[in-house]
Amino acid sequence: MNPDLEKLFELQKVDAEVSRLAAEVAALPKRVQAIEAQLAASQDGVEKAKAAIKADDAARRKYESDIQSLQDKIGKFRDQSSAVKTNDQYKALLQEISFAEKAIRELEDKILETMELSEKKNGKLKEAEAHLKAETAAVEKEKNEARARTAEDESKLQELRAQREGLRVGVSESLLNHYDRVLKHRGTALVEARAQRCTGCQVMLRPQVFNEIISDIVHTCDSCSRILYYDPSQDEPDEVKARAGNKSGGPVERSWVYLPDRGECGIFAVLSNAKGGCSLRIYDASSGRALEPIQRVKGKTYQQAFREYLDDGRALFMDEIESMDERCKEELPEEVLAELQRQLPNKSEASEGVQ
Repeated sequence: MNPDLEKLFELQKVDAEVSRLAAEVAALPKRVQAIEAQLAASQDGVEKAKAAIKADDAARRKYESDIQSLQDKIGKFRDQSSAVKTNDQYKALLQEISFAEKAIRELEDKILETMELSEKKNGKLKEAEAHLKAETAAVEKEKNEARARTAEDESKLQELRAQREGLRVGVSESLLNHYDRVLKHRGTALVEARAQRCTGCQVMLRPQVFNEIISDIVHTCDSCSRILYYDPSQDEPDEVKARAGNKSGGPVERSWVYLPDRGECGIFAVLSNAKGGCSLRIYDASSGRALEPIQRVKGKTYQQAFREYLDDGRALFMDEIESMDERCKEELPEEVLAELQRQLPNKSEASEGVQ
């Protein structure tokens, strides 16, 4: 691999790890805040439970105080009853005593109800306090782990940043500047060119460009601007591809190219590999009409037999066409022709001179 590309390849790995660790370091304080907020909510719940129990105790004491006041009144009414002179006065005192006794019974019921509620609240409070104790320990542990992780990440970041600076030394300044711009914009600046495509954006590359990339000449993708490299270990031999995809005996690999300087208005050429050989078809780029009979070559791939078409032509992209032998025998289907013409640098290029 080109020395600059080798350094950029390693640099991108380091930059990706730097980005990951920096994001983790930035996220850890937020994580600590979140667990502290969760703990604060639990603490608040315990405090509210305690306040509710205190309120019940205060209410019970007030009820007891009210009962004592009513009992004192009943005592006074009884003392007054011995001194009354009329029957009506006596009945009035008895009625007051009855009202007070009824109020006392109601207050006693409220005291019992409050005591029952307090007992339940005390049970829940103990559970909440036990949960809070365990949660506090867990939170402290998580906070300590977060601090340790932060320290570890920051230490790694220092090492990676030093490694990063070392990798940048010696790389072409213009290439390095391009790498920085694309990395900032797209997240990745260096991608593999495979099967004549940019694996970053999946756009087809011109055959000449792809061949130069294979030869370690630095190129960038015209579509996404990423820097392209070639990994020969990812390319399978044609024979392996043929065996893997040729269960039906039909074509297993196909390329479409446009050659503007051939024919009256340029031509579309489709090159196909099939079992035992390859083929070439040529169509008028304006009308889609087949210009000559199909050419077949045995024992070779189209990359070997029709090299000049790949070198001189502009690569185009087209999904596989079902029943190509029948549908494209005389001319290209309208939708295929329209898609191929759409990919030309100038859409009117294929129709120039046609009235």
